[in-house]
Amino acid sequence: MTTAVTTQYPIVSCQPARRISFALTTTTNGLIHASAQSKLSFRVGGTIRQILVSNGSNVSAGQVLAQLDDRDQRLALRVAQDQLAESQVQLRALIAEYGGTELDTLSLKANSRAYVLTKSGYYKALTALMMARQQLEYTTLRASYAGKIANLSARTHNFITSYEPFCTLLSQAAVLVEFSLLESELASIRIGQPVRITPIALPDHHYVGQVSEINPFVNTQGLVLIKARITHTDAHLFEGMNARITIERRLPNQIVISKTAVVERSGRKVVFTVETDNLSTKPDQAAKAKWNYVTIAYENDTDVAISEGLKAGDRVIVSGNLNLAHDAPVQIQQ
Repeated sequence: MTTAVTTQYPIVSCQPARRISFALTTTTNGLIHASAQSKLSFRVGGTIRQILVSNGSNVSAGQVLAQLDDRDQRLALRVAQDQLAESQVQLRALIAEYGGTELDTLSLKANSRAYVLTKSGYYKALTALMMARQQLEYTTLRASYAGKIANLSARTHNFITSYEPFCTLLSQAAVLVEFSLLESELASIRIGQPVRITPIALPDHHYVGQVSEINPFVNTQGLVLIKARITHTDAHLFEGMNARITIERRLPNQIVISKTAVVERSGRKVVFTVETDNLSTKPDQAAKAKWNYVTIAYENDTDVAISEGLKAGDRVIVSGNLNLAHDAPVQIQQ
């Protein structure tokens, strides 16, 4: 009795070469920044009486952050008010002397009005009062815009000078990512182009941004500074975070195949195809793998765009191709 011998051929899988737009990606590193940040300081020095925020606090525009001991400023304000009252006594007497009515300077002629206001010290006292009020206001530190508090290290009952930063205010209106590209890569970037941002510390968190600024200057390293505005942010993004930025550009009308289809033979790129009229899956009827030298125009993480060697619709072998030779019999995996 004779037993039939079944021939085993290498099993491969195929995909058609497609004429589609190709996603060309550029990857670089960058830093996440608030769109605006300010170092806030008191306008006058003094002892901190009260701190109303902490690092990470969200504040609104005009919100009080801290206050100094303002007893000296209040005393100065009282003195200024007394000086203004004294000047008004002098002003009343001078107005009466020049034929006016009470404190109504408009009852005097223009030249007389200017004289009595100056002579009485009213202008000087009024300026002193305005300065005293301003100095009192300077003992209260307010947020200049809505944002988040950072770098706050001051403590109550400690003295702080007018040039010493109290904290940093980070704007929450928008968050930016800054990165640099080689000048040779500028063709892949434009204003409004979408980018993908992945914080290095949070690889599972992905954010979408749009290029908002391209600095028209190439530095000595051949790099151009780019800024992109992150569309939707959350509490996971911190000032100064390192992030990986992926820029994608679509190239139309390209022959695209999987990257796994490309192998190397004698230093050249090769792609195996099978004839479309010979796709038998029976063990005793094999298709033939055809050897094709190709030229790669572009590549990304998963695909390549072929400029020479293939045409749209070719059945390309994408797995099981590492040890194939030209005209090698193969079995197509369904």
